[in-house]
Amino acid sequence: MSRAMNSERIRRLNSLLKTLKAEEYLSRDELMSRCGYVSSRTLESDLRFLRRGLGAKIHYSRSKSAYTLEEAGDFTLWH
Repeated sequence: MSRAMNSERIRRLNSLLKTLKAEEYLSRDELMSRCGYVSSRTLESDLRFLRRGLGAKIHYSRSKSAYTLEEAGDFTLWH
């Protein structure tokens, strides 16, 4: 885990997982809008961290052009 886990990143990760959990499929633009991302690079970095660092099963469907969450992994969702 090379990036520091500051409170802003924890908030983003939590928001991202809660949003993915609430909808079956979400496009990149929908995720960015709903979670407050300004940069698609930051979104991709957070998705990569959730997948590789915490074992989340987040898949991208090319046919639907959307992400889906199968399992949140080791990250605890806060309400």
